[in-house]
Amino acid sequence: MLFRVISIGVHTMQLMSIEDLAAYLGVAKRTIYKYISSGDCPPYIRLSKKNISFDRADVDAWLESKKVIPERTGAEMQRTNHPWTPRAKQALERAEQEAERYGLDFVETEHLLLAVAGIAECLGAIILQNLGVDQTKIRELYERTGRERADAGFAGKPKLSDSLKTVIRHACEESLRLGHTYVGAEHLLAGILLLGEGLAHRILTQLGVTVDRVRQETARLVVCRPAPTQQ
Repeated sequence: MLFRVISIGVHTMQLMSIEDLAAYLGVAKRTIYKYISSGDCPPYIRLSKKNISFDRADVDAWLESKKVIPERTGAEMQRTNHPWTPRAKQALERAEQEAERYGLDFVETEHLLLAVAGIAECLGAIILQNLGVDQTKIRELYERTGRERADAGFAGKPKLSDSLKTVIRHACEESLRLGHTYVGAEHLLAGILLLGEGLAHRILTQLGVTVDRVRQETARLVVCRPAPTQQ
């Protein structure tokens, strides 16, 4: 499959035609037109009625938003009404590994932030990258401000802190607000900011990342629909 590559400033786009996208997804062209008609499709560039292109990055982000698991696993996940995407599950698992790495007995919000930023294909990491933030910057700030807590030498399995549990609740609420039926890494990122406190929130604030900027980037990358109001 061939992509047209164009550069706009520092951003390089791999453009896909409707035919390319159909082949990429393994569906018929008419299915792509149905996606466009319904509004449930990746963002696209429309130069004319017959000249529609998709950026490969937008397509991959849209596909990421479609990844769901049929059953929830884990005590914290079972408290929500949303299935978690594989990337979100992976982020929580890596957060536990980050806490273990620093010898801590609790998984904190900063460990989740490090985990989200470290998963290359994770939508949360893509959002951070688009906002000029990567895991290296986050880890530098974490180790500069929180390293003293790394000497506790805890050898057991770390537990989720109360702050992290609140972040998970905020992430579920953010998913509902956007009309999504899953909890993804992008929602976890927003949840960290919605907590309004903690080391992860301070790190993101120092790097210029706000919940509004995360929401704007999420809306640009995936289809967001307001949650239905209850009568």
